[in-house]
Amino acid sequence: MEILDITLYLDGGTIGIQTNHGAFCIDRRIGTETKGKLYRGYPKSDNSNICNDAIKDDILTALIEERIIKDHKELLEKLSKNIEKT
Repeated sequence: MEILDITLYLDGGTIGIQTNHGAFCIDRRIGTETKGKLYRGYPKSDNSNICNDAIKDDILTALIEERIIKDHKELLEKLSKNIEKT
């Protein structure tokens, strides 16, 4: 899995991660009960798009590998810390 782009939403800080396997988000919305959860796409109100542990591991591995890119180093470190592992 490759990280193609990282964006921040103005909903309290949800982090969007575009990969070659699709779009994912780390939930950081204001007032959310699922802070830190990883979703396929933007978090749905019924939580039907929460990712499984295999996807979480793939995202974390891609983020760790991506750290060599200087421009995103600080953001990637924050992202790695914000993905909740169950």
